[in-house]
Amino acid sequence: MAVSPARAFGTLYRRYQEAANASYGERGWKRLTLSHVQFLAETDEAGTRLSDVATALKTTKQYVGKLAREMGVKRLVTLAVDPADRRAMLVRPTERGRAFFQDACEIRVKLEDRFLGQLSASRRKAFIAALEELTRP
Repeated sequence: MAVSPARAFGTLYRRYQEAANASYGERGWKRLTLSHVQFLAETDEAGTRLSDVATALKTTKQYVGKLAREMGVKRLVTLAVDPADRRAMLVRPTERGRAFFQDACEIRVKLEDRFLGQLSASRRKAFIAALEELTRP
């Protein structure tokens, strides 16, 4: 069977996601996933509108709102009305959220080394360059 690049990308992403989620759990971050990390990556200390998080993640405001409420319950973020526009909500990471995000960043580095470490130095460099080229806007 011929290898499909789309299928290979999907398989690699699922493997990365599973490994990341398992690693979060091993560090005590139960029931937290890569989705939570991606959400936190788009938040700012001063507060970020949920609509801006949705735009950055290329998803719906409804999904981001649901995720924000879930993360609020887990004490990873706080939600507040935007004083500049009372119709909008601002999300801010908490100290706990920042700690989780820091752990997730450390896990990312280890997983990247694990996944890319299977390649020779030259193939690793070429793979990273190809990814950067493919993800350019």
